[in-house]
Amino acid sequence: MRKKMTLLALSAVLAAGTLAGCSSSGGSQTQATSPAAKTEEKPAKVKVGIGTEGLQYIEGSPNINEDKYTKKLRELSKTDVTLELIPHSQFDQKLTLLFAGGELPDLLQTHGINRPEVAPAVDTGVLIPLNELIDKYGPNLKKNIPKEAWDFASVSKGGKIYGIPNVNPTPNGNVMMVRKDWLDKLGMKPPKTVDEYIEMLKAFKEKDPNGNGKQDEIPFSGREKLAFTEAFFGAYDVMPADWKFENGQLIPNMIRPNMKEALGVYRKLYEQKLLDNEVFVQKPKDWDAKIKAQGVVGLWIHGPRLADKWAAEVKTGSPTSQLEIIPAPVGPDGKGGLSIGSTVGGNVWVIPKTTKNPENAIKLLDWFYSDEAQKFLTYGLEGDDYTVEGGKIKYKYPQKQDDIYREEMHLTWLRMVGPSHLSDAEFMKNRPSGDLVMKAIDVASKEGRKNDGLGMPALPTLQARPELARDGLWLELAAKIVTGKESPDAFDKFVEDWKKRGGDQVIKEATDWYKSTHK
Repeated sequence: MRKKMTLLALSAVLAAGTLAGCSSSGGSQTQATSPAAKTEEKPAKVKVGIGTEGLQYIEGSPNINEDKYTKKLRELSKTDVTLELIPHSQFDQKLTLLFAGGELPDLLQTHGINRPEVAPAVDTGVLIPLNELIDKYGPNLKKNIPKEAWDFASVSKGGKIYGIPNVNPTPNGNVMMVRKDWLDKLGMKPPKTVDEYIEMLKAFKEKDPNGNGKQDEIPFSGREKLAFTEAFFGAYDVMPADWKFENGQLIPNMIRPNMKEALGVYRKLYEQKLLDNEVFVQKPKDWDAKIKAQGVVGLWIHGPRLADKWAAEVKTGSPTSQLEIIPAPVGPDGKGGLSIGSTVGGNVWVIPKTTKNPENAIKLLDWFYSDEAQKFLTYGLEGDDYTVEGGKIKYKYPQKQDDIYREEMHLTWLRMVGPSHLSDAEFMKNRPSGDLVMKAIDVASKEGRKNDGLGMPALPTLQARPELARDGLWLELAAKIVTGKESPDAFDKFVEDWKKRGGDQVIKEATDWYKSTHK
């Protein structure tokens, strides 16, 4: 039934395109005398502020609004969409500047209305409530997004909806990815405990698993600010940005005692060069290059939904490479994994009060749940990305690096809201390494650390004192301990100072919220 509806929708679009072509080829006289030409409404204009996500195809585009996929989005959605790119590496800072400057797009991507850079815009009325607009113009949004997502703190406040969320295929957003060909060459089995992981990383460093006769391997790599390295914190149940309710208080993991031991593990990894020594400053493109083009990284962390992409891209630099998804290291309590998140995805779309016709932004997002949108986003452009043979789509699954980058444009980046391509069983069944993605999602669903602060709104003290958050004083301390500039014992003084600087008030506000919502 769905296929029939999709084909009918496609036929309608093609028919409309054919009619438009006939009209334009009929000369100026035909256009002047056509009643339809006189009464035809221009498509609604919607400016969209959207992050680049660090994707090479997006950031390398000379003009994203002239891109063929952007043009197709305009055609199918019947909306004159203009994309205004926000650099991934400066996303939070750029949002802060946007709100301060006042010149906002009609529709803006955020990482949640409770984020420090967005929360003040809610409180000061810069962003508008969307309840009535969704009721009137967003039937697909209302039908397909679950109630718990609408109620989440990154989406709503005080019973009012301020954001349109995308929905995660799995709450746990990251898994461990390892070079299976390296393990096989060294005759090693996938590790389970922290000690076994360290043993594996040492072998990666010392035993030349890439076979080039040089000790150039980087056993474990991540990005600036320790991003995509946090599995060893998870082993000790102290994911740095998360919270634990204990002894009647909601406490940030940053100051819990296990953090000291976890930082000691990272110090050991850094000292022995088992952890990339550029991990506090490394940009995404440099991290990518080490893993893919250079092929010198043995272990890294990323999203389970992208396992097939990673498997293909690593082959561009190491054609015989094999990727495996393995469980995260378990700690003293026999558990492990990264933070278990929410069904609400990382992107939440908001509409500023300066938007003249906010209903057009809602209609655009609502369109993403249509069969027409899903076909375009999953399969791309006919002729370029797929052909139709015998009434069936034959998708050209990408193999070359540039094709993989290009596929991200329609498959993930333009998919502002709506079902993931992972929910399309036929697409995934035929996809190279599609089984690896399914395994990655399965691994993610079976591990992870609970965050008792999940859904907590922006706390007043953290808004006023952002240095008390994960990327402030704690990150400074972590960098000093891990790189050997401070002893792990410096952690004790950090906790004391953090509380005096306003941390005690942060804990009080967090605890009050927790108790009010977990009665």
